[in-house]
Amino acid sequence: MNVDYLINLIIVINIILNASANIPVVGQTFKKKLQPVLTKAESYLQSLPKTISTIIFLMIILGLFGIGKIQIEDQSIQLLRIISVLLFVIFSWVQIYSIKLLGEFYSPDIIIYKQHRLIDKGIYKVIRHPIYVSQIFQDFFAGIALMNLPIIFMTIFLEVPLYIARTNLEEKFLERNLTGYIDYKKRTGKWLPKIMK
Repeated sequence: MNVDYLINLIIVINIILNASANIPVVGQTFKKKLQPVLTKAESYLQSLPKTISTIIFLMIILGLFGIGKIQIEDQSIQLLRIISVLLFVIFSWVQIYSIKLLGEFYSPDIIIYKQHRLIDKGIYKVIRHPIYVSQIFQDFFAGIALMNLPIIFMTIFLEVPLYIARTNLEEKFLERNLTGYIDYKKRTGKWLPKIMK
């Protein structure tokens, strides 16, 4: 089987499965618009990182048709591409798992609801921002799988710095507005699990 065909097929199937897994989350998000909000961060970092991620997603779709692809026929590169598409799939499902763990407290915005409480179970026991980490890794690995330099460059040079800035804003916001967040911060890693206590 052609490696390009296999990679495209895996990406398309994963996008379809991810979309269907996200349908309940979208429904929850619309219901939450009616929930009483305690406070919301005001910053360009509310929308710009999500916009860049959306552009990268559209570039992934275009990449399925070979747009932006560099041609390298080396066999070791083909193996790297297959490993990368599998990592793309893994990180996309880690992101969905992370969103589902937040449940009613998930929001695409940096926001605190009146009944908000800290979630520190599952992956949130070890890292504080698995959704952002997963987004970055899935975009990066999709870029490698598709051999698409524009995706890789946008992920590294735009998405990563924006998500770093967004997590910094979010952490300050949560420290001020969410009970227990400072203690939670001490026992967890920001992007990766904390090795030393």
